[in-house]
Amino acid sequence: MLSIHCFQFFLFSICVHISTVFIYFVYYSDLISTKYIQDIKPEYDYIIVGSGTAGSVIAHRLATETNYTFVVVEAGCKSHALLEAPVLGPFFHGSLLDWQFQTVPQKHACFAMKDRKCKLAQGKILGGSSKLNNMIHIRGNLSHYVNWFHGKHTKEYLEKQFEFIEQNILHLNDVQYQSDLADAVLGAAKELNYAKLDIDFKSGFRKNIVSQNNGKRWCTSDNLDVNKHVVTNALVEKVIFKGNTAIGIKILLAGRQSNIYARKGVILSAGAINTPKILQLSGVGPQKLLKTIGIPVVKNLPVGENIQDHIGTGLDFVLFNKSVSISAMDMINPLYVLNYFINGKGPWTTPGCEVIGFLSTKNQSDPDLQFMVLPVGLSSDRGSLLKNNVNIKDEVWHKYFSKSFNSYVGTILPLILHPKSRGHVYINSTDPKAPPLVDPKYLSHESDRETLINGLKLVIKFVNTKSIQNIGGYINQNHFPGCEQFEIFTDSYFDCYIKHLTLTSYHPVGTCSMGLPDSNKSVVDTSFKVLGVEKLYVADASVLPTLPSGNINAAIAMMASVFFDNSIKVKNHIPFCYKNDLFKEYLFNVCFDR
Repeated sequence: MLSIHCFQFFLFSICVHISTVFIYFVYYSDLISTKYIQDIKPEYDYIIVGSGTAGSVIAHRLATETNYTFVVVEAGCKSHALLEAPVLGPFFHGSLLDWQFQTVPQKHACFAMKDRKCKLAQGKILGGSSKLNNMIHIRGNLSHYVNWFHGKHTKEYLEKQFEFIEQNILHLNDVQYQSDLADAVLGAAKELNYAKLDIDFKSGFRKNIVSQNNGKRWCTSDNLDVNKHVVTNALVEKVIFKGNTAIGIKILLAGRQSNIYARKGVILSAGAINTPKILQLSGVGPQKLLKTIGIPVVKNLPVGENIQDHIGTGLDFVLFNKSVSISAMDMINPLYVLNYFINGKGPWTTPGCEVIGFLSTKNQSDPDLQFMVLPVGLSSDRGSLLKNNVNIKDEVWHKYFSKSFNSYVGTILPLILHPKSRGHVYINSTDPKAPPLVDPKYLSHESDRETLINGLKLVIKFVNTKSIQNIGGYINQNHFPGCEQFEIFTDSYFDCYIKHLTLTSYHPVGTCSMGLPDSNKSVVDTSFKVLGVEKLYVADASVLPTLPSGNINAAIAMMASVFFDNSIKVKNHIPFCYKNDLFKEYLFNVCFDR
């Protein structure tokens, strides 16, 4: 490593350590205050487990459209203004703000990772994984959502749900800072006759719409009155049942166990990994698994099955002979830091992904691949942070990624939109603090490997356009470690490459799949109620039976709104009233005789 690279590594490492210390401060200061400030009532109308996108949408609508009492129970800590800078998202991976999940050793993937385990960052903070993601808002293919509900809701109804959350709940902006790479990729897409995307889903490209407000990260949890409705640092150990009816939850808060009871229902919104974990600990799950661990079975359901994820590859696959992207040095430039905190502008507002595109590898109208264009690569920070986030082996780092130090790196990341590989999430003990075993079986289905190989070929096609060539783009010619026996860029080489460099986009779904009651694959019905038990609902990424066509945050927010309208508002005959301005507040009071 050259002296300049050593200096950069030293400088970046200092920044990583400073951020780590600050995260410790935020986490433990909130943990200490939990003992003395938070007031928890013994009973509420509704209990919401998890403050991520779904839980916060439901909580916001409960607060603004009903007179019900409720509490949001979050295992992580409150956020902090300094943590809202979009560029800092990668610093949270592997920290106290992350559940630090990882897969079991994979048979067909993650070979370049330590112990063949891919990390699965999931937010353990108020706001959940929306505090760690790329803030990208994509509606996806609405026809897929219609299929999820088995015809219960029309495409027009779901479109109106998206319009409702976009206008009343979310805060969306166009990406306001971009690198030269963004325009180059859009130019390449035009050269290759790809359309410019609007709001409708189809093949094409566009600059991102992101969940930001004045340049800072914005999450649905920002709508909540935290002091009134949210309890942080509370680990949910299990759901409490009376017969087959959910009546509350058992939590661990400040080292003490306590129960909270729900009059109308318990709503699990803890995500595609923690929600099945809580259900299994509560006796709802595969009968064979629960009996093996010694948990009394409340209901035999396929909880934890069907996990799937958007999988990609290609970090440091595209190199440049001049700077066209955002460098790690930009992140520590004091002028850029001041520009963010004073004006809400500059590189610190970058979502990490500037452009998205949807492509078909089979010349069909329905895309099966997504491109995410990122202005950085794995080697951009010289190994101080991103290398550990991805869990890359030291040998692979030194033989491949460190060789890019003398080039400039950007990323065109191909992702499989609709993988056929399926795995599971199972607990392996009765300890609520123990992480579950997560085996997504990445790339176990041959068609997934074929799609991703074709995706890499499309990346090469993009790099060979005039638009990318004009900014000095070229493909990394170094053999990936472990694939030296194959001729570079052949199908055999790419098959080896993707099995080694397997990248999750942190979009796990499907572990409590929605479906018809008579299906042996369903955990919840199309009203989000857990089958065979009463007053227990699941509303988060785990209910999605298949992956949306694109980043999942918007789909989850829409689904949470559908849940509220159909399982709370309609079920309880709530009139159409809102608690917002003075006039609406008056109508709200009239509706509920307050």
